[in-house]
Amino acid sequence: MTKIISLSNKAYDELKRIKNNKSFSEVIMLCLEKKSNKEKILEFFGKGGIDIKKIKEVRAMWLKWSGKYA
Repeated sequence: MTKIISLSNKAYDELKRIKNNKSFSEVIMLCLEKKSNKEKILEFFGKGGIDIKKIKEVRAMWLKWSGKYA
């Protein structure tokens, strides 16, 4: 089913810029997709670019710090 919606020129231009070979519907659905914090972090740093061992070390240090100062 097709629906007609109104967009500002700025919103349309931004969607058009990021769409590549995808449809506008696909781009909008990707923008609306809820992601966990883990997925957001992986996306930010690049998939596979994070060392799980380092994450565990940082988490342990954070817990120690937050217990001391929070």
